[in-house]
Amino acid sequence: ISRGIRLVKTENQQTNAMGKMAQAVRNTADAVNQMLQIPIVGRIFASNPVPVPSSDFNYYDAESTIDLASSLLPQREKVADLFALEVQGDSMIDAMVNDGDIVIMKRVKEVKNGEMVAVWLNDRDETTLKYFYLENGRVRLQPANPHMQPIYIENPAVVEVQGKVVMVIRRVESAN
Repeated sequence: ISRGIRLVKTENQQTNAMGKMAQAVRNTADAVNQMLQIPIVGRIFASNPVPVPSSDFNYYDAESTIDLASSLLPQREKVADLFALEVQGDSMIDAMVNDGDIVIMKRVKEVKNGEMVAVWLNDRDETTLKYFYLENGRVRLQPANPHMQPIYIENPAVVEVQGKVVMVIRRVESAN
């Protein structure tokens, strides 16, 4: 019985396959190099405004970060302007922001009506995550939960926007 090996691919086809594999390795290395580390600086309450603790406010140490592919963010976003907060509460559930999710925030000086923002109410020393609306000389902080009422702030000067939400990262619980 005759035994032998027959090459199925030509040498040229093998060279092309090796080139594609090398390109895939380079693409993977580029993706790893484009990972961003965004600091997790604390919690934001998606509920009624909650007082800021007077001490030990930083729930996370300096090394707490979230790794994020730069391709997931708009190209114009500067990493230095980004920070992350863990959401606690359910006032934004209809906006697909649940308890335990991580929101990626961008520091901003101005905010437009309808943007989801983290605000600090400096007269009460409280924080919350809500939709922002400036209406008739007052601020409306609108929850995205039909069981909660909006919060009206008569003096807009007491509302300090800490950042606006640019991305939500969902925490998925295991079924075990």
